[in-house]
Amino acid sequence: MKKITCTLIVLISCIIGCKQEKIQMQKNKNSISISIDDRVELLRVAYFLAIEDSIDTKIKPCKTDFYKQNYEIYKKYIKHPLVQKIGTGDEWNADLPTVALCLDKNLKPKENINFKEITEQFGWYGKNIDSLSKLLIDFKKTIAFKNDYNVNFKPFKDSLQSNKITEKLNRFYRTNKKTNLKILFDPLNRITNKAITFTNNPENERLFLITYLCDEPNNSTKPLELKWNEDYRRIVIHENSHIYTDALFEKYYDTKFDSLVNQEKFKNEYHDIDEIMVRGITAKILELNYGQKIGEDEINHQPKNSRIVYNYLNKYIKNDEMDFEQVYKEIMEQLKKKYN
Repeated sequence: MKKITCTLIVLISCIIGCKQEKIQMQKNKNSISISIDDRVELLRVAYFLAIEDSIDTKIKPCKTDFYKQNYEIYKKYIKHPLVQKIGTGDEWNADLPTVALCLDKNLKPKENINFKEITEQFGWYGKNIDSLSKLLIDFKKTIAFKNDYNVNFKPFKDSLQSNKITEKLNRFYRTNKKTNLKILFDPLNRITNKAITFTNNPENERLFLITYLCDEPNNSTKPLELKWNEDYRRIVIHENSHIYTDALFEKYYDTKFDSLVNQEKFKNEYHDIDEIMVRGITAKILELNYGQKIGEDEINHQPKNSRIVYNYLNKYIKNDEMDFEQVYKEIMEQLKKKYN
């Protein structure tokens, strides 16, 4: 009897241990999520009601079944005060709808909002988040906003996972970082991809918005199908790379460097050093994983100083013992010399 009891205790302990190990493995696993945010889409509807008729056809929303069901039906509300405010205001930034992430699910302003950052990014809307909240609440009620999205994300997520993007990045950065990518898909947005940096994301998490690009001429209604392609691959590698480089940028981009890049003689030159670094790194990662032509095509579309990053990384690639922080520091020194 004692033997059976002991066996049961061992078996139960084993089961508990296995469950705990499984939970721990899940905690340590790289994660990727993709979703549509109601708040962003609601403000995106108002945004395009205000500007769609005045923008180039190349950046108008793709005419899909999503467009028909979640945008076209609201066109009669073009006179709403929120739409009028956007249309007559001076903030025509395509990133504007993401400011809605400063609101809770009831569209009320969240606590602990970084007013300085959102005001810098969104002007009047950031400074007057309470007024925006009231306008958005009324807009939602007036148009009887629905969120019947019914978008199949599985093929996109499967492609993301099968491409093993995080594994490729860990290999490049010579680390084993556990990352969390949170992708917000914005089906009415054909203009911009946007990293969301004002929501106090946890360490090793990157939240970013992706557009929907039309595969065919935008002249008839088509099904919305989110497919993995080279554009999304580049965007995911770029945004994920910030997880690995943000702390290094804060460490090595000092006030002296900032004063150099903000000299009057560079006012017409792109000088966001964080982006210059990550764009050069992204091009090199693309080259290493998908071929030299892909890397060259990418770097040729980037700011000229990103090529300094791209070329200098060859030193890192050739030296298996080199730490990424060391090469990052050296590249920052090279870039600093360009602004003396």
